[in-house]
Amino acid sequence: MKQISTFMLSILLLGVFSLPASADIPIDQMKKILNMTKNSWVSFRDFNGKQMIYFTHLEAYTCGIKEVHYSINTEELDQRWELQPCKTTHPNTIRKDIIYLTMPLATAKSIAVQVTFTDGTKSEIVRKNP
Repeated sequence: MKQISTFMLSILLLGVFSLPASADIPIDQMKKILNMTKNSWVSFRDFNGKQMIYFTHLEAYTCGIKEVHYSINTEELDQRWELQPCKTTHPNTIRKDIIYLTMPLATAKSIAVQVTFTDGTKSEIVRKNP
């Protein structure tokens, strides 16, 4: 019985991990996912005497994003985060080497981020503090 259970589990996992990638998710659903996870778009970390702001979450959803604008300590959105290109065969894989900003400790008191989706619509401005 245990061998059958292991076999059935293997078949189930193969089926789950063979599902279409998120690039096949319609843009309205991708927007919903990104809007529901907006508190994860960026994250702060103090490391090795520096302050870092990570864009990891947004890099994992590049197939649904056209542009990312941000600003540090203001709401001007005067800077652009350059996303890795969407790769439809592995859309959530982060292939970019540097997915963060680095600055002296305590430089960023806040960050404002706005996403432009692939359909041209813009998210609300998300504000986050360390």
